[in-house]
Amino acid sequence: MSQHSAGIKEAEVAGTLFLFADPDEVKSRRKNWREILRRKCCFIRNYFHKEDPEDKRKSLVKKNGSYRVYMAGLNQHKRRYLADLYVTLIDLEWRYAMAVVFNVFLVSFLLFAVFWWLMAYNNGDFDNLNNPNHDFCLLGVTSFAGAILFSLETQTTIGYGMAYPNASCAATLPLMYLQVVLGFFVETFMLGLIFVKIARPKYRANTILFSKKAIINLENGQLVLQIRLGDLRKSHLVDASITGMIIRRHSTPEGAYYPLYQFNCDFTANGMGDKVFLLWPVILTHIIDKESPLYDIRPPDLSSEKFELILYLTGTVESTGETCQARTSYIPKEVLWGHRFERIEEYDIGHSRWHIDFAGFDDVVYCQNIRHSAKELDAIKESGTDHRGSDLSLAEGATSLTALRYDLTSKSTMYDHVTVPRSPRKERPY
Repeated sequence: MSQHSAGIKEAEVAGTLFLFADPDEVKSRRKNWREILRRKCCFIRNYFHKEDPEDKRKSLVKKNGSYRVYMAGLNQHKRRYLADLYVTLIDLEWRYAMAVVFNVFLVSFLLFAVFWWLMAYNNGDFDNLNNPNHDFCLLGVTSFAGAILFSLETQTTIGYGMAYPNASCAATLPLMYLQVVLGFFVETFMLGLIFVKIARPKYRANTILFSKKAIINLENGQLVLQIRLGDLRKSHLVDASITGMIIRRHSTPEGAYYPLYQFNCDFTANGMGDKVFLLWPVILTHIIDKESPLYDIRPPDLSSEKFELILYLTGTVESTGETCQARTSYIPKEVLWGHRFERIEEYDIGHSRWHIDFAGFDDVVYCQNIRHSAKELDAIKESGTDHRGSDLSLAEGATSLTALRYDLTSKSTMYDHVTVPRSPRKERPY
């Protein structure tokens, strides 16, 4: 390959966005001038700025559900945002939304203050302040600052009583009518904006919990991917359903390449299909079969594979009737192989009710030493190989097992080797 063609190929790679690309694959990228200025000049901000852990994950979706996708080249589409102005204002961050509210009121006050001042100026009010025989249009207004105060009192219907208009002036009634009506619309619009931002159903997702880790284990003879889901509120989502997808690279035999290809990843909540009833935390299960995008992934592949699992929980807020969606994502290093979620449901005999301990919501226990992918396990089953007593399953008749417990609530992983007796479980009363 010539140096010229190699340079062209490097330029093409540098100009392409690969979210899951290795650091060596992208040698140079176009940087935003604001980012460069912030890194070089704003050393004080960098000193107090805390590093975002999401920057290390390099994911499409953050753990809290917000997206980490930067869209460029939107300058030619700005008019489309103005065509949907109300939703654009609702989507603004709070600091920008409050700045819009303050500036809209300020502009309306100043605009009508100019109109009132022009009316008084054309009538000669400011030239005849000491003339008792002059017929003033605005009594008690002697300057532009007074006109601003009069405009504010008129639009907000405060009325301190020191300044008032003269109905004998022809422009008084139309101007006051116009300011009162337009001021009413401005106040209604701004109040609706603030109310909708406060009552947005997306904030309901803050009380929906996804487990910090996803786990893979053998269940009912099949390799499954499991995630724990819970709701902190007693008013639960109505008609909730779960949807999952895996983002991986994909190429076709014809040479088409998709760096962010979406693969369907079906989840079921116990035996209810994709319907989720969050009366208590449930385990979402994805069966890794031939239709699963994880069918050929082995445990060692988690350190080299680049994919992202994204989950969407969609339901209706019971108290408001609005649709809410909670999202989260998992990258390969957040998938634990051969683990199981620790049980957090216990029956409280003293109070005669079930007790859910959310303190152990993220706790998992090592239970199986699985070294194969689902594809390899199916091949073993089809070949008729007897793998009893091997590493694929726990040996029958074992009196104990060594559980490796992970405390996921702490920053570091804690290893606590405990011996769990394999005695028959006693039936608990319901």
